Amino acid sequence: MRYKVWLLLLTMAVTTSSQAVEIDLSSARDFIRMELLLKDIDRSNPDLVSLTVTLSPQAAERMEKVSRESIGQPLTLLINGRAITTATVHSVLGAQLQVAMSRAIAKDLLPTLLD
Repeated sequence: MRYKVWLLLLTMAVTTSSQAVEIDLSSARDFIRMELLLKDIDRSNPDLVSLTVTLSPQAAERMEKVSRESIGQPLTLLINGRAITTATVHSVLGAQLQVAMSRAIAKDLLPTLLD
């Protein structure tokens, strides 16, 4: 019986550690500046859309805390409740972010940025 309990706990720990941490940002509440670059033929992948944002002080503090606690782990960025990208955190993130996304994700996200 003890063996099964330890196996269950070990499985839960492995499963939990492989899941991405999430941070959900609201463009209306958390962004104080945003710029959307729709096309750049000089990019290595010109089909990507780039969103550059400056976070409010409160959102920057949340981002810093989450990224500090997640170094070496995957972090999923949600904007207005939509998953934009998941990447491994290599350093503490601050108030300025640049996020590359596919055109399909950008088409879904864009109307929510205008609200």
